[in-house]
Amino acid sequence: MSKPIRVIQYGLGAIGRAAARVVLDRPGLQLVGAIDRDPKLAGKDLGKVLGLTRKLDIAVTDQPVVLFAQTQADAVVHCTTSSFVDAYEQLTEIVRGGLHCVTSCEEALFPYYRHKQLAGKLDDLCIQKSVAVVGTGVNPGFVMDTLALLLTMACQRVDAVRVLRVVDAATRREALQRKVGATITKAQFDGLNQQHKIGHVGLAESLVFLADGLGWTLDEVNESVAPVLARKTIKTEFLTVSKGSVAGVHQFARGKRNGKETLTLELQMYVGAPNPRDVIEIDGAPPLRLAIDGGVPGDMATPAILANTLPRLIECPPGLHTMRTLGLPRMTL
Repeated sequence: MSKPIRVIQYGLGAIGRAAARVVLDRPGLQLVGAIDRDPKLAGKDLGKVLGLTRKLDIAVTDQPVVLFAQTQADAVVHCTTSSFVDAYEQLTEIVRGGLHCVTSCEEALFPYYRHKQLAGKLDDLCIQKSVAVVGTGVNPGFVMDTLALLLTMACQRVDAVRVLRVVDAATRREALQRKVGATITKAQFDGLNQQHKIGHVGLAESLVFLADGLGWTLDEVNESVAPVLARKTIKTEFLTVSKGSVAGVHQFARGKRNGKETLTLELQMYVGAPNPRDVIEIDGAPPLRLAIDGGVPGDMATPAILANTLPRLIECPPGLHTMRTLGLPRMTL
């Protein structure tokens, strides 16, 4: 039996804590360290932070570079931010520490789209340090991009791809409900939208990832974000959305090729969204349609994807990867 992969958890928000629990439950993985920038968590036993009934004898630290130098580890599960720019310094610290990294940073799915120069620098550093980094998750990372691309494996020809994801945000964590604007007014939404500070991050990255995987050069990439207003007052575990206030978002990312819209990604994510589902439709030979009733539950599936990606990450060549250049992740013990 091969030795377990020694893992450091970086970031202890809701997804980071869930990822740490998955790592703890896997015989092939060993949790050896934990990092969070919140000084209030520094020094606390990770078992307590995770809500376990036992101590893990792993003290949370807010000094990542020190931990990397003092701990024998193989890889880091990184869950701190959606922005590649904000995550960049953290990722470079990980790489300089000689550690592989899987990150839930949404823009890291395909960082070459918005941040080509920074992505190139990180790729060079990965090669220099002989480690690999990849960004993934449920969305982006799986439903609206990797799964859709994998489905084209059965096609002789692909003319267009459409993906619809409908998520009832009421079933998700508080941070996500607030990220999509639940409870704010339409005027507040419009103001945040003008500043690009509202809605789901990573939809365009999913679109460009798909185009790259298909070998398509897109003429245009268009994004739109609109509020969904509550038709009645809805209470969730965390907040109350009043009638007429924002319940969430309706987003599109569209890609045109040779003057035709060939890629369409539609995301409806709001409190009270009916009939949650994920639907992938491919126009081609043969035409294909895949529907997942209820949709893939992000808060459960994202930690699983992060953990399941680790073995493939360590096997692949050094560099800044995408889910296309990584070996096929799957659930293994």
